[in-house]
Amino acid sequence: MKPNGWVDLQVNGYAGVDFNTPGLTEEAVKSVVDRLNADGTSEFLPTFVTGDPEVVVNNIRTIVAARKRYAECERAILGFFLEGPFISPQPGAVGTHPVEWVRAPDLALFGRFQDAAEGLVRMVNVAAEIPGMPDFVRAIAAQGVVVSLGHQMATSPAQLESCLAAGAKAFTHLGNGIPNEINRHDNIVYTALVEDRASVMFIPDGHHLPDTMLKLYFRAVPLKRLVAVSDAQYPAGMPPGEYEVCGAHARLEPDGLLWNPARNCLVGATTPMAAMMALLAERVGLTPDELRAVGRDNPLKLIGE
Repeated sequence: MKPNGWVDLQVNGYAGVDFNTPGLTEEAVKSVVDRLNADGTSEFLPTFVTGDPEVVVNNIRTIVAARKRYAECERAILGFFLEGPFISPQPGAVGTHPVEWVRAPDLALFGRFQDAAEGLVRMVNVAAEIPGMPDFVRAIAAQGVVVSLGHQMATSPAQLESCLAAGAKAFTHLGNGIPNEINRHDNIVYTALVEDRASVMFIPDGHHLPDTMLKLYFRAVPLKRLVAVSDAQYPAGMPPGEYEVCGAHARLEPDGLLWNPARNCLVGATTPMAAMMALLAERVGLTPDELRAVGRDNPLKLIGE
């Protein structure tokens, strides 16, 4: 493995391998590790969107087995990120997650995932406004799991306070996973930018956020709270064309944009971390030390590495 490569906390799949569909193999997991390493990402969290719990459990077990079988996988795979299913089912917030698998806070279901992971679920994304969520956050945060807030309809400090007080430590891909139209003053973006208790994860691929938003993040938020993620989906590294992602039709454009025409929303990303770091250097003017902070040091610190 390349030492000191980029660290990516949100990888749904890569180079034709989808962590979220049935039939995942240990060999396929290793192929993702090798390809990510070749593209500059040395450590990452395999990420699971909202889906059939049986598929999630089986695929987590497969990845755990790959970590035991291959030294490369053990070094590269730092744990797991559950982006669902404890999110909002509302349009705009749910994004491309399959609505039928969205679930209310459920410690027993989380326990199934954590047991399959042998304790390696490192991050869980939740929607703060769902009834019972603060108690859920408190319970899993007490286990050392990083709770991140996203794919939600909560907007204001008052709505988010209970989960932040319960131990939530991050915001998931800020600026995405929210409705296109939001209150001009009382919204999740402004709240997250000034919330010192939680890190801001963001996707700097040139599609998820305009350059003005990226510049705003770096001017408004202390560097130590910023974490770049790829949110890579399995068409990353594949040719433009039609794909099925998260159980729905998606289109990969020649410029790397991956979107769902039916819902008119993005479906994750296809840009590797190294290319995103180059974009941040070119368009935002980040120095090598700043790039290392948002692309390696801060992600590791967030999950306690």
